[in-house]
Amino acid sequence: MSPAPDVSQARQAANERNAQLSTGPRTQEGKQKIRLNGLRHGLTGQMTLMPWEDRAAHDKFCKELIDELAPEGKEEALLANSVAEDHWRLNRIRAIEENIFALGCATVELDVSAHPNVRQALLMAQTFLESAKSFNLLTLYESRINRTLHRNRAELTRLKTARLEAHQKQLEEAALLAEANKSAETPYDPAADGFAFSAPELARHIDRTRRLAAAKTAARKPVAPVTSQKPVEKPGEGDLASAA
Repeated sequence: MSPAPDVSQARQAANERNAQLSTGPRTQEGKQKIRLNGLRHGLTGQMTLMPWEDRAAHDKFCKELIDELAPEGKEEALLANSVAEDHWRLNRIRAIEENIFALGCATVELDVSAHPNVRQALLMAQTFLESAKSFNLLTLYESRINRTLHRNRAELTRLKTARLEAHQKQLEEAALLAEANKSAETPYDPAADGFAFSAPELARHIDRTRRLAAAKTAARKPVAPVTSQKPVEKPGEGDLASAA
């Protein structure tokens, strides 16, 4: 196997070729497109710069995950957005890691007579040795993002649980007040007591509670034991037994 060429020289040559292909927008139209790549986030109000292709993928990814988390209110929405953004950043770090390997494979040339698997393994090893600091930084960033992601998820879960428990408690309190008004033959309006839910929602809750209580009562009723019955004799069998 012939020795590998100087990696730094090969990479420098590749960077020079890439620089010739990417010198920024030259036309006014191109400059306008670049300027429009900075968009202000509707929820956080922060300005972010991103290529249009990445922007479309990013927005679709985050929206689908936020919709799945189903936040309510500004605080839950902010936490859900943070969770989605952190997942996007983790995926981006993993892509950067793979791209570092790909970059090394594209700029390092080994003996073509080597077995493809051996050549690929050597390329990846060479790339890792060259970019050890970059890989360490990516690992550090990934760990930090993971910790933030878990904290945000835990806080979002806590807020949603507290909200649902408070909503259920208010429904139960309103149901008691509605029953009291029913005994006095007075219509009950939940909004009059400061409840945010509607009268139909309260009516559904009361109906469900009653049906559930009836079902539980029916399930607790003891089942009558099965009594054994004496077999019925066929006509003539008794007479034959007596005769015998």
